[in-house]
Amino acid sequence: MASSLILAFESLSVTSAVAVIVGVGMACLWLAPRLKIPSILLLLPAGVIAGPVLGILNPDEQFGDVLFPLVSLGVGILLFEGGLGLRFDKVGGVQSVVGRLVSIGALITWVIAGVTAWQLFELRRATAALIGALLVVSGPTVVQPLLRLAKPRPSVAEVLRWEGIVIDPIGATLGVVTLDALLEGASPGRVAVSIALTLGAGAIVGGGLGFALAWALGNHWVPDHLHNPVALATAIGAFALANTVAPEAGLMATTALGLVLANQRRAPSRHIREFEEELSLLVLGGLFMILGARVDLDEMAEVFPRAVILTLVLILVARPLAVAASTFHSALTIRERAMLAFVAPRGIVAAAVSAVFALEIEHKGQEPGPIVSITFSVIVLTVVFYGFAAVPAARFLKVARPPQRAVAIVGAEPWHLRLAEQLQDGGVPIMLFTDQVRERERAQERALLVFWGELQNEDVEEAAEALGIRTVLVLTDRTELATAVVSSLGPLVGRANVYSLGVGRGMEGAGVSSAMAIRGVFRTDELDKKATSALQTGGTFHTIAGTERRADDLVIAAIEGDVAPTASFDRTVGDRLLVLRPVKSESSTSI
Repeated sequence: MASSLILAFESLSVTSAVAVIVGVGMACLWLAPRLKIPSILLLLPAGVIAGPVLGILNPDEQFGDVLFPLVSLGVGILLFEGGLGLRFDKVGGVQSVVGRLVSIGALITWVIAGVTAWQLFELRRATAALIGALLVVSGPTVVQPLLRLAKPRPSVAEVLRWEGIVIDPIGATLGVVTLDALLEGASPGRVAVSIALTLGAGAIVGGGLGFALAWALGNHWVPDHLHNPVALATAIGAFALANTVAPEAGLMATTALGLVLANQRRAPSRHIREFEEELSLLVLGGLFMILGARVDLDEMAEVFPRAVILTLVLILVARPLAVAASTFHSALTIRERAMLAFVAPRGIVAAAVSAVFALEIEHKGQEPGPIVSITFSVIVLTVVFYGFAAVPAARFLKVARPPQRAVAIVGAEPWHLRLAEQLQDGGVPIMLFTDQVRERERAQERALLVFWGELQNEDVEEAAEALGIRTVLVLTDRTELATAVVSSLGPLVGRANVYSLGVGRGMEGAGVSSAMAIRGVFRTDELDKKATSALQTGGTFHTIAGTERRADDLVIAAIEGDVAPTASFDRTVGDRLLVLRPVKSESSTSI
């Protein structure tokens, strides 16, 4: 059966191969957060199974000479998206730490990784140095999922986010000059010039095009519907132009392009970042599937035991030393430094660049050795280790942010305030959103937290993250207000956590267009009518024990947890329930 399946897939066309890559890749990306593991732990095994195990994918044959240029371009797009998330005003006083991590820290890691690989695998010094350069990089594709799981303090998270993005083009550049030395016997002076030329060319090309694009967008030279395509085209152009100037300078160019767009104020870039985030998921899944399909299982099995030792050296020696040197005399606490030393996975750039370099060495008529297998083994081992250890480490070191448990209520009418007070009395943090002065004043008089400001800027997200908003409850029938809040908070909490109480519901009645569909707390029109009737006739909100629920109580939410109460609007059972009680059943505990 298995052999017939393999034969059936042996003649996969390019189109069919792309379909398999995209379909399986998206399935892995969908499943990973549900299992609370980094997506690479599913993508790489899926690629290996589809490639060397079943023979469904054979990227070298199916894509031919365009394979590695496309892989390299895909990495450039990922770094462009990463650069769009780097804000100087967020990294604050730890900029110097980031600078030292990607310079002194990178040098320490390079030397230790190279020397260890040289001793363990009996390689030529130049080949070992090349492996050391490849293992310098970490990468946003694996760091970002770990940050979402571990949720460290902003000071730690920003350092890791910046390092993971900036170190990629630097590590690739180190790899390029080391490869040049390996193939051409370059002198130290030529190596230094190559490093400066590669990084400088990338920064100039990417930065220049970034300012030009911001100017064009700010002067409305580009129609709104073309902002995202033009930004992507600019990133591709920057990548190609920089690579023409210096090999692998394209990675630095796309990073610089994203960095400039993220920090300029002439034109908005948030919508571009959102588009690139979605595109990068497609690129990420495809790249890991392709690279996993190219793994030589026999060679990987041969090097794996020694790769375990190399990985332990990187985790226990190289990373702590690099962090210690980079955070010396910094404002970071001992616990924050320890957390930095505990997160350094390797990702897509190391995998992609190692494959490209191995092919280039083969084209020069030399034996590349187990470069790809060693790199892939370290990637898998570091991701597995940090993927399972980062969350306990953040909690043990007490650098993890408090769990998200707050509720955002959109609207501040009198009954909205009564509901907010009842949730708050139950221990659930609340933030109200309104665009009416009188509503704001009424909420403030009742000591309720109100967001008052421009709803379409990043202050909304920052306020939500600071309070730990987990759920959005849309109560207003003002479409403009509801749409603005859901647009800002929906991507942050997930559309599955955006609800309407359902009173007078219809999507437009709930204040949100059907294009931004949300979930109803009450799932039937009959319950909607009962809720409307209860409110119109003086119904009240109560927090009660689950055993005290009455037949005519309308359950709004379950209040979970004694230490950190959380409101769950998708449950009707729990130790404590928030209910809407009609007047005829009103008890002495009404608010």
